[in-house]
Amino acid sequence: MQKRIGIIDLGSNTTRMIVMGYTPHHSFRLLDEVRESVRLAEGIGPDGRLTPAAMDRAVATMRLFHALSHSEQVQMIVPVATSAVREATNQAEFVARVAAEAGVSMRVLTAREEAYYGYLGVVNSIDLRDGFTIDIGGGSTQVSQVRGRGFLRWYSQPIGALRAAERFVRSDPISNKDFRALESGVADYFASLDWLNVEQGPMLVGIGGTIRTLAEIDQKLHGYPLDRVHGYVLLRERLEALIDQLRSMDQRQREDVPGLRRDRADLILPGAVILAHLMRRGGFEALTVGGQGLREGIFYEHFLVGEQPPLFADMRGFSVQNLARIYNYEALHAAKVRDLALSMFDQLRSLHHYGEWERMLLGYAATLHDIGLAVNYYDHHKHGAYLVLNSALQGFTHREIALIALLVQFHRKGDVDAGPLRAILHPDDEQRVLRLAALLRIAEYLERRKCQVVQDIMVEVGDPVRMVARTIGDAAVEIWDANRASRLFRKAYGRDVAIC
Repeated sequence: MQKRIGIIDLGSNTTRMIVMGYTPHHSFRLLDEVRESVRLAEGIGPDGRLTPAAMDRAVATMRLFHALSHSEQVQMIVPVATSAVREATNQAEFVARVAAEAGVSMRVLTAREEAYYGYLGVVNSIDLRDGFTIDIGGGSTQVSQVRGRGFLRWYSQPIGALRAAERFVRSDPISNKDFRALESGVADYFASLDWLNVEQGPMLVGIGGTIRTLAEIDQKLHGYPLDRVHGYVLLRERLEALIDQLRSMDQRQREDVPGLRRDRADLILPGAVILAHLMRRGGFEALTVGGQGLREGIFYEHFLVGEQPPLFADMRGFSVQNLARIYNYEALHAAKVRDLALSMFDQLRSLHHYGEWERMLLGYAATLHDIGLAVNYYDHHKHGAYLVLNSALQGFTHREIALIALLVQFHRKGDVDAGPLRAILHPDDEQRVLRLAALLRIAEYLERRKCQVVQDIMVEVGDPVRMVARTIGDAAVEIWDANRASRLFRKAYGRDVAIC
């Protein structure tokens, strides 16, 4: 029986809840997500106390999220609080209010725990083996170092987008004096961070609402073809240019910036300055944006129960299987199509000259090729491509996701055309899709009746290419249909093919 878990993250600026449906170690999916701008850290004075107004907003939101969890039949609620509550001198009073008035027993995370769960969310969703993560929240910023996918060390400072705005910004648009104070103040907070360096780890991953928002703005400004920030690469030079644009605007003008939520318009510039400083300090020219963080990290402890640490051994392979299971794929059929496609790939290496990376993409596309049937039989190849592009495939770059989606789209008919996705592909990728899709299409029709009558295929490389099916019954329908579908092969490889 599938379980449901609700994870609530009470942050310094925003409170979020995700609801996940899952079967441990088998499959999971996001069922719901809700956010509310609470600004819990707003107005904290020298006494370090959360203000009554901020606590009222937070309690009301927690009460609402608790009620929503029950309406969605959540069996377990995991509510956590981060820096604003952690550092508040009236923490005990606030936690008691949440328990009494919202019915929620809040767990206050330490700075290390906050960094660790963010790391778990990243390493289980992005192919980060050696490098660093940055999590910019409203009240604090965490930096973690990853080595061999392990959590090596962490660094936390009580400065985030909201606190930086309150401490250093007094003008709108920001004055040169305030901007210099903001940059100087941010630098002071991270003065002792001496191990963030590109030479110790080449990859930098950023998580949190501030970084996702910066990525969304950059995508809108440059007409990016995918509506997906997870895995997006944000260049430092583009971030610096965006900072120059934002500092010239007042809050009302920033509210109209595409990709920027109105409730972040006053915080986005301080958050961007923190990120730019850390990238410059570490010598990073680019940042990979992560769509999963603390909440997902907590979830993985429950999903991968018994694993220490709770990490996917094969993140990509699991993610593809998870997507296939969500849409109730036919496992035997998909496996046979995959085996036939990969067998042809291996025997045709002298023609296509591709390696293990292309083989991997072909195998994953074969597993997912029919998931569009969950929408409708007609045009299921197009539905499947849409699902690949808009699902949370983990561990893949945007280019790889686009290639898999195109293979799914052209697995049964049509001439290969990358369309808008061409903007994120390499110049030779359309030819790559053409050659791999030709194999996937033949494999699909050799499995026409989904009964595995064609067991294997032997390929003789000549002109024409000859393919001999090894069968365990009458495969006349499959061989007839595969020959009808072989036109794409002739276009891809410049040779006729005979399937018998």
